[in-house]
Amino acid sequence: MSAPLDLAGLARERMAREATKKRARDEQVSPPPSRKAPRLESSTVTFDSGAKLVSLSSVVDSQQRSRKSAVANAANARLRTANVSLPTRPSTESTALPDSASRPPGSLAFPTGVVKKTWALGHPRDGSDIKLEEVLEPTTLRTAVLSAFQWNPTWLLAKLRRSQTKCIFVMQAKTFEEREQIAEAQVDNSSWLRFVFPSMENGVNCMHSKLMLLFHPEKLRVAVPTANLLDFDWGETGVMENSVWLIDLPRLPKERKMEERELTAFGKELMYFMRKAGYPQDVLDGIPSFEFAGTAGVAFVHTVGGMSYGGEAQRTGLPGLARAVRDLDLISKDTEIDFAASSIGSLNDEYLSHFHAAVSGENMVARASSATAAAKASFFTAKKASPSDHSIRDKIRIYFPTKETVQDSTAGAAGTICLNRKWFESMTFPRRCFRDYISMRPGLLSHNKILYARGRRKETSVSVNKERGRGNGSGEDSETEDEGEASAAPSAGKAGAAAERAGGQVAWAYVGSSNMSESAWGKLVYDKKAKEWKVTCRNWECGVLIPVLTGKEANTQRQDGLADMSVFDGLVKPPFMIPGVEYDGREPWYFQEQH
Repeated sequence: MSAPLDLAGLARERMAREATKKRARDEQVSPPPSRKAPRLESSTVTFDSGAKLVSLSSVVDSQQRSRKSAVANAANARLRTANVSLPTRPSTESTALPDSASRPPGSLAFPTGVVKKTWALGHPRDGSDIKLEEVLEPTTLRTAVLSAFQWNPTWLLAKLRRSQTKCIFVMQAKTFEEREQIAEAQVDNSSWLRFVFPSMENGVNCMHSKLMLLFHPEKLRVAVPTANLLDFDWGETGVMENSVWLIDLPRLPKERKMEERELTAFGKELMYFMRKAGYPQDVLDGIPSFEFAGTAGVAFVHTVGGMSYGGEAQRTGLPGLARAVRDLDLISKDTEIDFAASSIGSLNDEYLSHFHAAVSGENMVARASSATAAAKASFFTAKKASPSDHSIRDKIRIYFPTKETVQDSTAGAAGTICLNRKWFESMTFPRRCFRDYISMRPGLLSHNKILYARGRRKETSVSVNKERGRGNGSGEDSETEDEGEASAAPSAGKAGAAAERAGGQVAWAYVGSSNMSESAWGKLVYDKKAKEWKVTCRNWECGVLIPVLTGKEANTQRQDGLADMSVFDGLVKPPFMIPGVEYDGREPWYFQEQH
């Protein structure tokens, strides 16, 4: 983790250099030309506290536009300016507000966690959606720690009460120059606004995680959205939908503060991720002031950008997802995956196999070690030519919109729904997996990242943590093997006895920032020099794994022994059509092409 960046110091140094250059220029021009400085009214917002946000939105917007092609930027412009025709609302449709609307500000509206759709202009409210201001609850919000890949600071800060709320923005700034530009824009706002820039070293390409830590007098609200901090991602132009998981954690009595080892597994992984990303120490110190018991049944899943070795490699990316599945006693066989993603990487059957194994709860280091040993043993064995096995493609469905669906949507185009033609048309790309993403709210495009997993409980001798998330107190993975040497034996440090179980259904969902790509979930490789396994991740990501069926509940089975997709309706109801329509020769939406 890199050392904290002195933003104010960087800004002062930059301003001093500019002043020196200006004096040098002025000395060469006598008399100096008379010219008024350009006004910055379009990028200046005055808040009730008197603080001014000068040019930050302009700087951030410029940096974000530089990351995309002109075609993608033009498509995003349509998302910002789309004109929504309000539909005639049938009398049978509900306009119910979220449950939190009837509760006092700052109360525990979601003590056990909930998944909500983002509100969308022009579509009736039915109690299952939520607006950004309803997530923030600005009337009692003291500190907002917000992480996203794309931002509209002017729009966002208009949602807050600047006289009482301090902000910490966790943002991408890949180069020193980008950080310096943001630092200079911060100078007049340093009393209430700070920045965190997670490391972009070791091949990291994208700070993509979306996380909100909202500190209120009586609670900490943790929210994990799929949305960026943009008006159209939160439904305000009526063209895009997202989802958000959120939970309210009560503040402990003033004399009580939890030790980090007392936190649930969710709390420990949250702290681990924040520490790796460089969150301020005062924020880290504030987290144990809240009761995390409500998170015992869910898992915080993350991708730490860069390279993670040994035990840390087991905690993040695909190995971390697999570990969370095991810790929540969700190991399955015959697993079926339905994944709605807004960005697709360069996929092939090998990657799908790794992904499926992680979702099923396999120990990824043990699996990789076994595969390596098998490859060495058969190195000199003659291999018979055989057709490629594409059966993995029948177990995974990926929901991504076709060109026709995007063009027929309210916006008609989108620059944040990403797939490259060269990848999709590759001979090794699993096109058979793809289904058209068609929203249940007509005309909406999707920026969702939601994974649905269903399987049958697998017989296992892996030790199960009966406390569901309390862990062994060390913050380390008790199933970690040294030097990448896998072991099937249960760890003695794990609470609870080994269990032999068979039968029953397993179902869970993931909501977060990770798309369907190796960049989002990382790649596990053996480092010969270090003599241990490592995970290399090009993105920063985070999300939440939410169990629906653990195999112990009585439920109706299909003929194949799996739960039907309707099992998710009560907790994480799919916001898109199930089953999805196959492409059948149609093309996906290519965000970098002129349509």
